[in-house]
Amino acid sequence: MRRLRDLFAARPFRPRGTYTDWWWPAKGFSAVEHVLTPEVDPGPESAYFWAHQFRTEAGEGGYIGLQTKGNRADGSLGKMAIFSFWDTLGAEGPGVVRFGGEGVGWSVRIPFPWEAGQAYRLRIAVVDGDETALTWAGSVDGEEFGRIRAPAAWGRLGPWSIMWTEYYGGPVARCADLAYSKVIFGEPRADGGTAPDRSDDHLGDGNCPGSAVTPVPGGVRHEMGMPAAP
Repeated sequence: MRRLRDLFAARPFRPRGTYTDWWWPAKGFSAVEHVLTPEVDPGPESAYFWAHQFRTEAGEGGYIGLQTKGNRADGSLGKMAIFSFWDTLGAEGPGVVRFGGEGVGWSVRIPFPWEAGQAYRLRIAVVDGDETALTWAGSVDGEEFGRIRAPAAWGRLGPWSIMWTEYYGGPVARCADLAYSKVIFGEPRADGGTAPDRSDDHLGDGNCPGSAVTPVPGGVRHEMGMPAAP
């Protein structure tokens, strides 16, 4: 029989995801935006994704965010801005990717050398459409970087969205090996000014301590891989 310490040593370790759900006072909005501020840089070998996920009124949804070591459309790895949408009709932009795995859809991904301490405004919005499809654009700081077409029957934005930090690297040998992620998600706004009417912060599954969601003025701070207190 294997000794207890051997079983413990073989156990895969993963952090707990951090989440903030937002509920909106109405549905059918054509745009939503938020400000994302990475407070620390977890480093070029870390694997973190900071995203705002949305859903349409009657169909699928998607997300927009920044990554530390993303799989870019050109095959390189590194800091990246990404806008993805499940089960959509097609995409256009400098970094179009057809994705699979956790569902299928279209994604636009560009190298984006974000810096710790800088605030970035991320936005998705309907920019064109007809009776068959609506075209959604993703932008950072007012610069559009890709468009994705979704069925018009899905409508526009539904009454819920969620912000999250994901660690997408493999299991680590020790929780202490996780790089420290610390970002502020600003409270989102729809159609240029409408705020959500309530929110809920929570943690996901995982077996490493060091994850937290903390309210701050104007938003929430998400942390993962926090160093243990001395």
